[in-house]
Amino acid sequence: MSKKELLFSFQGRVGRKVFWIWNVCYYLAIMGFAVGANKLFPDFAHLLLPVFLLSVLVPDLAITAKRWHDRDKSSWWLLLNVPLVIGRMTVPVGDPSLEAGSSMMQVVTSLAALVCGVWILVECGFLEGTKGDNRYGPETK
Repeated sequence: MSKKELLFSFQGRVGRKVFWIWNVCYYLAIMGFAVGANKLFPDFAHLLLPVFLLSVLVPDLAITAKRWHDRDKSSWWLLLNVPLVIGRMTVPVGDPSLEAGSSMMQVVTSLAALVCGVWILVECGFLEGTKGDNRYGPETK
């Protein structure tokens, strides 16, 4: 599978190794960007991080979809990512006035993101894929 297919196609399957490598790089990039944006552009960091997150959203969803496929599950399971995306987009970064207090909506969103994130972590990160070929393609190596 080419890098383009890996990052932008929602077809096929990937194993746990690819999923974990992607997620480690993904979260390190987010943390690095957030820290860098806060240091270099403290007044605009709260605007820059959502733009960065949107730029890596499609590759993240594509790799996660392929991991669901490896588990012989539909891409519809990507809907579990909705609370995670909303949570990431609404985290206050660099704007002290936004960090003062949490509304009930932020607490509910955070709780939903936690539950969905744990579910995705267990299903995609720890459970084995389907043995042999499935409806989404051949078994991963």
